[in-house]
Amino acid sequence: MDTVKNSKTHFMPSIGKDLATIRKHLGMSIEDIQHATKIPLDTLKSIEDNSIFESKEEIQTYIRSFVRTYGRKLKLDDELVVEALDRQEVGGYSHQLLQGYPELAPKESRPEKTPPQKLEEEPEDVKSAEPVSQESEEPDQPESEENTPEKAAAAPKKEAEPGQAPNVHNVNWADMGKKFSKPKNGAPVQLIGIGVIAIFIIAIVYFVFISDDTESGQTAQMETPPVPEETIRGGESSGIPLDLSDEPEQSTEPTTPAELDDTLYITIYAANDRLDPIRVWSDLKPRIDPYWIEQGLALNFEFQDTLRFRGQYSRMLVFMNGHRIDNFREQYFNAGENSVELTRSIFEDDPKWATPIPFELPPNVDEPDSVANRPSF
Repeated sequence: MDTVKNSKTHFMPSIGKDLATIRKHLGMSIEDIQHATKIPLDTLKSIEDNSIFESKEEIQTYIRSFVRTYGRKLKLDDELVVEALDRQEVGGYSHQLLQGYPELAPKESRPEKTPPQKLEEEPEDVKSAEPVSQESEEPDQPESEENTPEKAAAAPKKEAEPGQAPNVHNVNWADMGKKFSKPKNGAPVQLIGIGVIAIFIIAIVYFVFISDDTESGQTAQMETPPVPEETIRGGESSGIPLDLSDEPEQSTEPTTPAELDDTLYITIYAANDRLDPIRVWSDLKPRIDPYWIEQGLALNFEFQDTLRFRGQYSRMLVFMNGHRIDNFREQYFNAGENSVELTRSIFEDDPKWATPIPFELPPNVDEPDSVANRPSF
């Protein structure tokens, strides 16, 4: 009896044997699979001889992971491998992995193309009374129509009877997976409906409050009492005199224009590039001295009546008390001295030069980093 049972087990469809068949068909060795997947060689051999599925020491999660990794290396569809594993667990596997290789499938597993026949359903009591197939059937006997892959997939798994503890063989794992994978199509529609209702309510509340504020403002404006005439008339003793004039009081004191100091200062600012050097002469220091000014720095040069300077005019800006002197080279260049010459008489005609202000800088020019008096040599 044991010999017949082992013979039938040897010829039963198995995932491991189909994986080995596909591997050999693709011209790959088991060592190639081990090198690519890093799965131990003993584990691969136990998968191919199907002994891993019968071992109680192996954890089902690891077994499924090993088989799926093996299947991916053979370019098998992962969903097909998962389906084959599910059927292997319930004893309904029938060469599903060979669907992409029909030439490798055994003849008894190839479904014959027969016209569909409408069979009358038998009563439940008759079905339950059908005898179970004997284990002593011949190994080479073809499977009946009831054991074809289509019937095995469609046949419901026998559930645990009342009072019977559930185990691996009587739990319908495929049906349980479907219960957890049912999509909830109604949730997005409900969320959209709730969002539309919320927006509608917010809009109603907003318009109600805005209209109330507008009406209350208009009412308050209409209910403002008029100002009594006695508060407007300043000549009557019963009222409060008000000064409604918006014009500020004008000072009658005459303003004297600012005058220039005895010592004047011209500021030269290296705004666009380094000045190396500029040469400066003044009546308070009657000699020509060179000055190297880094970009971003400014120096003050003192004089009483006359100041002369020359250098890279396009790189510098020149100021008097913060007022920018525009076109200084075109207006005040002294050809005899080969320098720009500034005199006190230039600044006496306009009182603005005597009033200090912040630097009048052109657009896109920053303030000087530092301003200092010229050093003494």
